[in-house]
Amino acid sequence: MTIFRQTASGTEIFLDHIAHWVPEMEPAADALENLGFTLTPYTEHTNSTAPGEPIVPAGSANQCIMLREGYLEILTPTADTAVGREVSAGIDRYVGVHLAAFGCADSPVQRERLIGEGFDQRPVVDLRREVDDENGESGTLQFTVIRPVPGTMAEGRIQFLTHHTPDLLWQERWMGHPNGAERLTELFICVADPDEAVGRYERYLDRKPERIGDGWLIPVERGRVALLTPAMLTELVADFAIPGLPYIAGYTLRCNDLSSTISYLKSKEILYRELTNDVVAVVCPPALGGVLLFTSKGYALPWGQ
Repeated sequence: MTIFRQTASGTEIFLDHIAHWVPEMEPAADALENLGFTLTPYTEHTNSTAPGEPIVPAGSANQCIMLREGYLEILTPTADTAVGREVSAGIDRYVGVHLAAFGCADSPVQRERLIGEGFDQRPVVDLRREVDDENGESGTLQFTVIRPVPGTMAEGRIQFLTHHTPDLLWQERWMGHPNGAERLTELFICVADPDEAVGRYERYLDRKPERIGDGWLIPVERGRVALLTPAMLTELVADFAIPGLPYIAGYTLRCNDLSSTISYLKSKEILYRELTNDVVAVVCPPALGGVLLFTSKGYALPWGQ
């Protein structure tokens, strides 16, 4: 029996979720539904900037795709707040993945470690939003999030968070997807200088890297970060327009049956490229941006390891 676990414990680090930053929610949600995902309802965010401070609008809204391990998010700006302006600035650069969040047991402890490593961090944020459970009862999702000062990580917002209400977030009704996706397994980032980037990520994640061709792979306790050169990325997806360097190019999802995933893509006339027997690549529509890899269990990485 497969056991899925969403939250990290002790010193574990999990690749928790990624987020597409999009100018309009509706076409992005439609694109994801066409790709075979089930989405949660539209929700506007609120937060508190310090313990005891009032809950106020954060300036963003989202919809999510809940997986058996991890999740995906589409995020759009909704107000002229610090968060709203940050998201808008990212979208001005390109539409696509701008955020990667790593789950940990104690975000404030990670914040102090990161500051000690020379990474500027914003104050701890308590995020909350109301949601109904599967019985129709109202509850409050709660996260503790630490975010870097914009520009600290040139690729985007690379953050840590701690989940306090995982059962409210990962509800069974949201976790069945027609394309068969089950797990968020990799984040891949395109960089001009992999050796410079790997030094930062080794300190940021406190994990040892492994060489993959001209790039690097950094495993955490659940998931991996791949640092790829432009040449490595264009080998995956020919004629793909790279919007600038560095940037978060995409991510990998493991499916319960890749042949069924391919059948679904064919039924929707979605273009894909078979990279290996175990990996297919899809360039996301412009409303979403980025590259998505669907894989089978026990797949081999298409970039050399």
